Amino acid sequence: MRKHRGASDPTIKLYARDAAHLMAALGDDPERWEPAAIRSFFLDRASHCGNGTVEKLTTSLRAFLRYLAVEGRCRAGLADVVPGYARWRLADLPRYLPAEQVNRLIAACDGEVVARRRDRAIVLLLARLGLRAGDVAQLHLDDIEWETGSLRVSGKSRYEVRLPLPQDVGDAIAAYLACRPSTCPSDRVFLRNIAPFRPFRNGDGISSVVKRLMQRAGIVAPVKGAHVLRHTAATEMLRHGVPLEKIGLVLRHRGIDTTAHYAKADVMLLKQIAQPWPEVL
Repeated sequence: MRKHRGASDPTIKLYARDAAHLMAALGDDPERWEPAAIRSFFLDRASHCGNGTVEKLTTSLRAFLRYLAVEGRCRAGLADVVPGYARWRLADLPRYLPAEQVNRLIAACDGEVVARRRDRAIVLLLARLGLRAGDVAQLHLDDIEWETGSLRVSGKSRYEVRLPLPQDVGDAIAAYLACRPSTCPSDRVFLRNIAPFRPFRNGDGISSVVKRLMQRAGIVAPVKGAHVLRHTAATEMLRHGVPLEKIGLVLRHRGIDTTAHYAKADVMLLKQIAQPWPEVL
C-alpha cells in the first residue's frame, strides 16, 4: 500500500487493525469465510462508529478482502458483500448552541479579573462574528479599527475582509485591553493568563478556553470547542432573515455550498409548521 498507493503509516496501521479484528471475529482461515458473516461483522462494528470511521472501515475491509482474493486465500468477490455507506452532503442538521446556552456561556465570563474579561471578549468574537479559533488567536491590535467600528480579519488563504464590530464585542475587547498584561511585547490582542504572558500559538488554545467555559456553565454541546460557536453564529443570522449569500460573506466562504453546511435550516421556524405524525390505526 505504501509503494503502490502512497498510503501513510497511520493509514496502514488503521487497515491492519481492521483486518486483525475481522480475522479475530471470523477465524484465521479466510477460505471458510461466508458472505453473511462478513456483512454481519461490518454492520455490528458500524453500529458503534461515527460516520467517518464507518467510511474508513468500508474501504479497509474491501481492500483487505481484495488482497486475500488476489493471493488465493479466499473466494473471489467477497469484497462486494461489504455494504456501501450512504452519506449525503448536507444531510445532517447544523450543530449549534441555542440562544439560552450562548447567554449562559457569556455569563460564565462575568467578573472583573483579567481572565474573565479576556474570555468574554473571545466568546463574543466567536459567537457574534463567527470567527474561527485561529482567527481569534492571530488577531493583532492594529486589526481593530476603532474609528470605523470594524475588524480586519485574515483567515484561510490569507483572504482578508473587514467585518463590522458590534458594540458589545468592542466593549468587551476594550475592557480586556484596559487590564491586559503590559509585560508582553507582542502586538497580539489575546494573551495567555499564566506567566510568562505570551500570545496563543494557534486556535487550539482558544478552543480550550471555550471548552473550559462550557464546563463551567454546565453546557453539554454537540461539539466541544470554538467551532460550535461558528455554527451558532451562522444559524442565528439565518434565523434573523439574513440570506445565505451574506452569511457566507461574514464567514468568508468562497462558495454557497460551504455556507450551507453551517446554516441550512431554520429549525425553530420549521417546528412551527411541522404537522403531527399520524397515529397508527
